[in-house]
Amino acid sequence: MSDLMTLREAADVLGVDVVTLVHIVDVGDTIPTPSVPKDFKDIVFAPVDIEPFRAELRRRRFEDFMIEYADVYTEDSGPGARHLEFGPGWTNILREFCDGLREFQNAGYRTRLRWGKEKFGAMRLFYDCSDEIATYIAERKGIAYGKSLRTCQECGEPARLQFGYSICLTLCDRHKHLVGEPDPARDGVILDVDAWSRQQRGDRE
Repeated sequence: MSDLMTLREAADVLGVDVVTLVHIVDVGDTIPTPSVPKDFKDIVFAPVDIEPFRAELRRRRFEDFMIEYADVYTEDSGPGARHLEFGPGWTNILREFCDGLREFQNAGYRTRLRWGKEKFGAMRLFYDCSDEIATYIAERKGIAYGKSLRTCQECGEPARLQFGYSICLTLCDRHKHLVGEPDPARDGVILDVDAWSRQQRGDRE
């Protein structure tokens, strides 16, 4: 058993921070060969585990997507740079949005995805585009937003907004443990935080 690696050692081999590695294990789709202890600091990895985790990191970094869509997306760099900051389960939604950008770009319009994030369980995309197509791109952004609220950001399966006491994420039943104990006052009640917020503001006006 001397060939087993600690969590820190595995993170160093993979070139990733410990927090990211723990999150992948917590998700539960890619796990080490040795049984996972309750205390994450006691996790150990076998040498055979490295390649599956390397592949999962590649998926989470959207490396294949960035190669395929280099014409409409270039990763930010430098101080304050933002990236694709959401789970890999939304990759197909991202591809659909960028396919739309590509159509406009091929028609001679300027448009490019800059970065994206998850907020309140929904996909938020940020882009540059010509004024002439701003309305059309905004519509496609709205479509992506709506689809993300029905798609697990971890695996891409059908999902809904899951509300814990301190976090909400759009997850399927298999991954809903990631928000912790559900908040009964909001879980299953609020399915779109933005829409709910607009409704609340309207009720007060």
